[in-house]
Amino acid sequence: MRSGCVNLLFVILTALVATTLTVVGLFFLLSFAALSFESPAGIEAVIKVAAALVAAYFFVRIGKSVWRDLRGSTSAGSEGSAGDGES
Repeated sequence: MRSGCVNLLFVILTALVATTLTVVGLFFLLSFAALSFESPAGIEAVIKVAAALVAAYFFVRIGKSVWRDLRGSTSAGSEGSAGDGES
């Protein structure tokens, strides 16, 4: 029961971090776009912020799925070896 609660908190925290990064990144993207629309260097800065935002979002999403896969394979592997020894 405890691991289910911890897992739920981890999922909520991960979703919260991903959403927060998206909102903050979008805010900065729009701010840079509004402040430096005329400048070529400003457009480059906007593209860099957009790339960083996308990279951070996918880092969190992929990290979450890798974490879930690692936890699933660890628990499945230990259950399978214990079942083989008892049979």
